[in-house]
Amino acid sequence: MEQKILKIRQQNRDTTMLLIVPTAILAKIIYMYFLPMRYFFDSYRMIDMLVNGDKATSGWTGYQTAVDFHRTINIFHFTTINQFSTFYGLIMTIAIMIIVSKTKEMDFKQSLFTLMATGVLNIYVFCINKEMIQILYFFVIYIIINSPVKNTLLKILGCALVYYWESTSFRSYYIIMAAMSVLLYFIFLWLQKRRRITKFIIFATVLMCFIGVFVFFYASSLVSYDDYYEALNIRDNSTGTIREAGGAASAIYNPIEVNGNLGVFMIDYVINAFRMMIPIELLLKSPGYAPFFIYQIFILMYLFKALANIKAMDKKVVVALSCFVAYFFGSVVFEPDFGSWVRHEATTFPVFQLLVYQNRVQNSATAKGMVRDEATYV
Repeated sequence: MEQKILKIRQQNRDTTMLLIVPTAILAKIIYMYFLPMRYFFDSYRMIDMLVNGDKATSGWTGYQTAVDFHRTINIFHFTTINQFSTFYGLIMTIAIMIIVSKTKEMDFKQSLFTLMATGVLNIYVFCINKEMIQILYFFVIYIIINSPVKNTLLKILGCALVYYWESTSFRSYYIIMAAMSVLLYFIFLWLQKRRRITKFIIFATVLMCFIGVFVFFYASSLVSYDDYYEALNIRDNSTGTIREAGGAASAIYNPIEVNGNLGVFMIDYVINAFRMMIPIELLLKSPGYAPFFIYQIFILMYLFKALANIKAMDKKVVVALSCFVAYFFGSVVFEPDFGSWVRHEATTFPVFQLLVYQNRVQNSATAKGMVRDEATYV
């Protein structure tokens, strides 16, 4: 019976690998022929800057950094978003297949998640945009986590340095992820040493994470008050711009306007964290958002499974967990809408997939010859 289950899981994995390419092709067809024009706003802006030297948008430094990257690697002299999308989709889908191929067996949910992630990445990430750059940083983190270095403290410090590098070269708010990844690493190691993980310990862990965010912002107010004040109000400013443009169903408006108040900011932060974690309101606004909702539920499910298995978790996977959760706590501050949240979260796939296909420490059930209900990762 156990051999039959193992064989089915291996067949699931093989079938999933075969379906990745057709899924990527279908996603590109959706991207090129069915998405509304509003999804291409960033891409067309970058094409204008890249091909036409559009002066009207060259002042957007964030876009200029992205355009400089795409220009550097544009050895084939692409001039349309579909050309870039096809090229990036081809190269990056192969990269995804390589890291997924390390998984030797999958259950049905893992297969479904893999194909959903492939679709999301090919529609929203593997294009001429900022997310295409962002996922490369997560590939660097993936390489560090899987490096032969035995000392996991060095690995988490290396991952934190990647976040810091991104904060200085691309997205400044990733400095939060750099600090939170190290903090979370030590919190998770502390959890692993607990004899029993009670509800109180879980509550204390979540509380420590939120306190970590509070301390970071309070300390930043002493270092650079202008940057601190801008960060506190960034969501209100971003959603204010969205509201002036006619509003958006997917916008994440603060429950309470911050106005530079750190206490109010933290109240909004906690509420928004749960809103982004379980975006029920998005589903209620339109059935068309169902794919985003389902994808987020998959993320949440595997995150909770990883946290529930923290005591038996391999230390390498603890590093991956620390990096992903740090990303979540940092993103809650800045993401202006659910669409941006899903796109940016999708770029974490190289790291997050380690939580989905993790190699867990054998427990007593395994020692007795029982097959565990998790994928094997080698």
